[in-house]
Amino acid sequence: MSAQIIESWIDQYSDELLHWAEYRTGDSALAQDMVQETFIAAFENYHQFKGDSNPKTWLSRILRNKIVDYFRSAYYRKNIFEGQPSDDDGPERSHFDTEEHWRTEIFQSGWEEDESLMNQEEFRSLFEQCLNALPQAWRDIIAAKYFAQEKGQDISQEFNISTSNYWQIIHRAKLSLKKCLEVYWKS
Repeated sequence: MSAQIIESWIDQYSDELLHWAEYRTGDSALAQDMVQETFIAAFENYHQFKGDSNPKTWLSRILRNKIVDYFRSAYYRKNIFEGQPSDDDGPERSHFDTEEHWRTEIFQSGWEEDESLMNQEEFRSLFEQCLNALPQAWRDIIAAKYFAQEKGQDISQEFNISTSNYWQIIHRAKLSLKKCLEVYWKS
């Protein structure tokens, strides 16, 4: 009986769960694996499903836990800062001159105040390219903060990083995005 129910859930919810997992992980193959593991876990633990909630809610919670477990895993933590700039050549380095004073010309571009730019396909495409140039961990954290509207404390726990490290990643990612857009966007 439970196998038939799980099969119907696969038909009903797999596309939505896959879309959400791809959004959260940024990796289609990883998302497919996690959705598959979600349905396996649902099958193995079907006896725990009380029916108090919608099956999609229960499956979403299982999937969310699988994603959190992945981000907390030793494999992910080992690779979280792959490609992260060192303190000597970080994006904020370009904001200072050789005497360590703020370079004023970096604040004079003006394009960053034009909200209508996101309505332009060319700008959105460039923004997406700049975003994809960031290390995977940074993209995940930016997506959690700005697209999923999660709180910093929750994101820090989810990615198993300190709050100060979270803010450092946000800061560096924003500076990297700004620099990329300044270099490649023609005003």
